Amino acid sequence: MTITRIALIGILALAACGGIAAADASGDKTLFENDQVLVMEIVFPPGFKGDEHEAPVNEFAYVLDGQFTVVTKGKGKTLVRKGQVEWAPRGTMHSSLNETKRPARVLVVYLKER
Repeated sequence: MTITRIALIGILALAACGGIAAADASGDKTLFENDQVLVMEIVFPPGFKGDEHEAPVNEFAYVLDGQFTVVTKGKGKTLVRKGQVEWAPRGTMHSSLNETKRPARVLVVYLKER
C-alpha cells in the first residue's frame, strides 16, 4: 500500500468518526493539522467560483458528496465526482468551480514541506 493510500484511509476514518474539527467563518473545517499535513473539509456551495491560485504545497482533494470542477492552467477543466480524487502538485495554478445546484463537500489534504 502506498503512503498516500494509507494517509487517505486514515484521514477518511478520522473524518467519518468526527475527527478533530474547528470551523472557520466560511464553514470550512480543519479536521487535523500537524507539522506534516493539514486536512480540511471544504464545502463549495452551488454556483461557487474560486479565484485562481498557486498550490502552495502538494495537495489532493477527495469528494465526499456532490461534484466540483477544477480548472488547471495549461490542462483545462476536470470534473471531480463523489469518490474521486484530484491531485495538484506544488506550484500548480488552479481554481475550483461548483457549476451544479448542490453543494460539494470535499476533503482537502495539504502535504506540508518538511
